[in-house]
Amino acid sequence: MGVDQPAAGPPPGMSLFAWVKASLRDSIARGEYAADQPFVTQRQIVERFGVSTTTAVRALNDLVADGLVVRRRGRGTFVADTARQRAPASGTQQRTVAFVSPNETDPHQVAVRAGIAAECAARGQRLVVTSTPHVDAEESVLRRMVADGADGVIAYLRDHSRAATTIEELRRSGVAVVLVDRYLPSMPTDAVIFDDFAIGYEVTTAVLDRGHRSLAVLWGEEEVTSVRDRLSGHYRALRDRGLPELPERSALRDYISLPAERRQGRLRSLLDSPGGLTAIIGGNAGTMALAASDLLAFPSGFPGTIELANMDELGPYDVSPLAVVSATLPARDMGATAARLLDERMSGSDDPLRHVVLPGRVHAVEQGRNTLSVTGSRSSPEA
Repeated sequence: MGVDQPAAGPPPGMSLFAWVKASLRDSIARGEYAADQPFVTQRQIVERFGVSTTTAVRALNDLVADGLVVRRRGRGTFVADTARQRAPASGTQQRTVAFVSPNETDPHQVAVRAGIAAECAARGQRLVVTSTPHVDAEESVLRRMVADGADGVIAYLRDHSRAATTIEELRRSGVAVVLVDRYLPSMPTDAVIFDDFAIGYEVTTAVLDRGHRSLAVLWGEEEVTSVRDRLSGHYRALRDRGLPELPERSALRDYISLPAERRQGRLRSLLDSPGGLTAIIGGNAGTMALAASDLLAFPSGFPGTIELANMDELGPYDVSPLAVVSATLPARDMGATAARLLDERMSGSDDPLRHVVLPGRVHAVEQGRNTLSVTGSRSSPEA
């Protein structure tokens, strides 16, 4: 097939990237390019196959990584001397999966990664793990993983993520992308998520069943879909009990990032509000534990006892001993499910995009059982 002759198109079920790379690799194996003559250029790939520049660059980078072509400074790209003998048959190359997440130490994300790693190992796939140091770096990290040879990406997006355009760009270039834990409301993607609405509903209902009516929800994140869905479930539980939705007690405002003085100020305003405060639900266990610490560190006391609950158990315990109600999420199963879905896409599946929704488990301490809670002084001195 000549350089200027347009290609017919990929066979059914094959991604654009896989088709371009396989076609070029087969051309090398057939001896269509001599070792001392320039190889097809990025621009020629775009014109010949009708693909994006991203796909063309990725195909060339992969051929370089495979040792089939070499770049010579100031001269261009050439077929390696022994490329024809080493070019593998189409479809036999080991696939590379990239997992991109906010950090590599958070227990929840570590569990997700463990599920991905187990599935990749079972399929003989190479797993590359990297983190996004801040939200502004997310798009460049995703692009770099693909440029470095990832055939598919599992992305755990950050709060306030702006990566939607980049993810769509990668998908259009033939890269398989699956989101975990969070999804993008603005565009269709494959995603593996928890039933966060049910978690918010069931945790709130269990707290109400303990007799609490003066409760508040504190969050560690503001913009991600998981916490929005949990808030929706929380509000639904209140409505089903005939209770008002009070934004001042549950609005999506980041509690964790506030300085200690402002966190304690928010808690003080809740304690001093009509009805007081008898229960705190944390959007995750870390937020719940921080609220408990802030209450204990109050420079002035507060009357009564506050029970604690959380919607996402992230600590070292299956269920935190501090929580009377706690949700446990099957994070490892989420990672494994995402890896299986990604493998389907990399293998050419053109099934409709879908969200796989996994259930969480809500644990509630029975009434009358021993519990831990935060108890303040009965007489609060003047601040």
